[in-house]
Amino acid sequence: MASLLPALRELVPSESAAFFWVDSRGEMRNMYAERMLPPEVMSLYFERYYDGRDSSFRRAFLDRASKPEGVVAMTPDSEQLRSAYYNEIQRKLDAHHVLYGIVREQGAALGQLSLYRSPQAQPFGSRERADLSSVMRYVAHGIAGGDARPDAAFAFQDSDDEAMLVTDRSGRVRHASEKARRLLVLATSSQINPASLKAAVNERSSQALRALCDKLAAIARGDDASPPMMTFESSWGRHFMRAYWLSEDPQALDALVGVRIQRQEPMILRFVQVMGRLPLSPQQREIALMIAQGKSNQEMADGLGVSGNTIAYHIKQLFLKLDVHDRAGAIARITARDQAA
Repeated sequence: MASLLPALRELVPSESAAFFWVDSRGEMRNMYAERMLPPEVMSLYFERYYDGRDSSFRRAFLDRASKPEGVVAMTPDSEQLRSAYYNEIQRKLDAHHVLYGIVREQGAALGQLSLYRSPQAQPFGSRERADLSSVMRYVAHGIAGGDARPDAAFAFQDSDDEAMLVTDRSGRVRHASEKARRLLVLATSSQINPASLKAAVNERSSQALRALCDKLAAIARGDDASPPMMTFESSWGRHFMRAYWLSEDPQALDALVGVRIQRQEPMILRFVQVMGRLPLSPQQREIALMIAQGKSNQEMADGLGVSGNTIAYHIKQLFLKLDVHDRAGAIARITARDQAA
């Protein structure tokens, strides 16, 4: 999702996006959003509006899913602009104009894609609806297939998705941007839905911050402690967190701690993104990806349904295109191009 939503926003210009996994009854099972409500506002949404008479998520989803077109654009009218739901929820997300896409697989609705624009932007029109409709079957294929786990041997690397928050020495948040709070939730919670977004979500986040601050304090005391860093695996990928003292005197009761949160992504994902910018044929890209995954020539041949000689030919052409002599050189050349970018 972290890679899919920005790609969709390039196709249909919008300021943020979200995806909601929905069950057969129209109930939200999980969600991933590029912008996320603060915890207290999110709790307000699920307590007051999720099943509300005028803002029921389930009823709105089932209504959109019943429409044959599957892609619907919405802009609030004057009455909706005065509603509590718009002012307490949508305004905080800058979700004025919304383009909804119902994702289906074999006729069954899997979830809802939502693209958002602010009041200053133009409403979504027929062109945007058509553009989103044209790719919905590909989105559905990816959603239905689930998130493939990268091979353990393939390294993770830092992405540009990072933020910092400030806590006191016990791990209580003192200052945090919207992005930092969002990354903290994504790092420590795999399920975001009405049932899970209770105190447990905030408690998991608090436990993580306390653990980091405890490690930092142990080092300041001279204890034999592990570095003040932690890696978290959730449904949203891998996140890396590291704590730093922001105060000159770590022993002071009012000492502050900075916590850097960074989403990490499999190098294979970046590898694929970079290959898209290289002058390689589709066959060469596929072969390069299989090389990066450590597949043998025979495994490539079996996977593609071709002969070993055909695989050898494509590998030779790939090496010529990249000006390298072996598999390690091909991976290094592509990775080096990525780093230079």
